[in-house]
Amino acid sequence: MALEHDIASLVEASEALTSTVDNKIQSIDSTVSSKMTEVNNFVAQQEAKIGGALDQLSIIGDESNGTLSIGVAHFFTAGTGATKVHLRLPLNVKEDVGMFHLKVRGYAYNEAKPVDATFVGYAYKVNGDLIKEHAEGSHLPTLYVGRDDHVYCRLSFTNKHFLTFSVDAMKVGNGPVLKKGDIQVIESDQDTL
Repeated sequence: MALEHDIASLVEASEALTSTVDNKIQSIDSTVSSKMTEVNNFVAQQEAKIGGALDQLSIIGDESNGTLSIGVAHFFTAGTGATKVHLRLPLNVKEDVGMFHLKVRGYAYNEAKPVDATFVGYAYKVNGDLIKEHAEGSHLPTLYVGRDDHVYCRLSFTNKHFLTFSVDAMKVGNGPVLKKGDIQVIESDQDTL
């Protein structure tokens, strides 16, 4: 009888231990699941920050005057023949008041010339015009107001074969900080668009 009692006590203790272990396992599983969710959320936040930082990688400065935007637009063609490349700025002379400074650098391979031009100006809605503008450098740099009232910069090439260039911008005066996608690059044989 004592043996049966001891076995019954042992079974009861074993069941209690099993119940305690099962409860602990459930508690551990719950804690691990909660921590995994926390870690996954943290990783997602860090990935978003990294993605945002990569998007801003081309901006050097704190977005005040003098801030540089590197590689806001670029152009490449393996085609041949003469062409004009127009840069459509986001500034509209009927709607905006904003200054700009652009630097274009590259290589006109088939002309065996560097591409090196600077454009500055002021879209001034008070007059509905482009004022205080100047363009200098290689490839006949020209500034004009397009039919859509946007400011355009134009470069002319006698042979575009393997023509490559990049556009950098500087925030000047009351102008915007230009970012990738703000400038539209258009190849056309027309003098103005």
